[in-house]
Amino acid sequence: MVKNLLFIRDTLLLEMIHFVPTTRRYATRDKHPAMSNVVTSEVDDSVTKDKSTPGAVEFAHDELVKLTKDAINKIIESDPLFSGIPADATVEEIKSQSAVAQGQAITLYLNRGELPMLSVVVPPHNTTVLDLKKAIKRHTLLALKREKVTKKISWKHVWKKYNVCFGSTQLVNDNENIKNYGLTNKAELHYVKKRREK
Repeated sequence: MVKNLLFIRDTLLLEMIHFVPTTRRYATRDKHPAMSNVVTSEVDDSVTKDKSTPGAVEFAHDELVKLTKDAINKIIESDPLFSGIPADATVEEIKSQSAVAQGQAITLYLNRGELPMLSVVVPPHNTTVLDLKKAIKRHTLLALKREKVTKKISWKHVWKKYNVCFGSTQLVNDNENIKNYGLTNKAELHYVKKRREK
């Protein structure tokens, strides 16, 4: 699946697209399956026939970006492996989902109380608690960005006040491997407030 996405991206951007810098338009051959929804006889002003190359269609930059995104979204929607991935998935998310399917990564779920459950993908081997915290930070920031939340989070403060917890076990040693805490695929984690040291 990742190979399909990369192939379409490379095909659209490298093999089929001819950038015309003077007009900021792209010329592409109209016989490609990803462009099958473009009908050259019924296009608006942003898509015109390219006179320099026979059998080519010229696209405005915005139109080509939209076509590329639509083609990638159709592939993601049609593949059951990527059914849970949002339409604006990052390359990291696609690679992570592929790694989970191949058994090269595990998905952990972070229960955030009233907020939606957060899925965090990490490699199953040699992942420390510190690596897990970094992955939680990345996934949380991405989730907040998608929800259009602009509030800044002080991660130094979060890790000073809270521990990540699995069941009743707190993951306190940043250098400890998560396997030592019994974390496996689809394990549920939550935050627990640290006890004050007297």
